Formats: sequence, C-alpha cells, structure tokens
Amino acid sequence: MGGNLGFDVLYPIDAMHTFDAVGPDGEVVTAEELTRATAASLHHGRFATVLRTSELI
Repeated sequence: MGGNLGFDVLYPIDAMHTFDAVGPDGEVVTAEELTRATAASLHHGRFATVLRTSELI
C-alpha cells in the first residue's frame, strides 16, 4: 500500500519469514513458495523494491 501512496518501499526478502500454509484447495504451499510468490507480487515497481539485506545495508 505504501508504494501506491508514493512511498519508496524496500522489502528485504531474506529478512522475512513465513511458514507452510494450507490453501483453500487443501494443498500445502511451502514457505519457500510463499516467499517467492510474495516477492513476485510486490516487485516490478508496483508496490515495493524487493532486494536482499546485503543490498540494503
């Protein structure tokens, strides 16, 4: 949402953590898949710049 409001949002993907989750179809989505999907949906200049912590600091 911050990107939509004009803020320069930086999302250090390797500093985030999630757990496996069960989707609405009953299939398990792994934490790795969720992380990759989050990065893909946020990146591309729409909502955030996805990067690694080492690039940020």
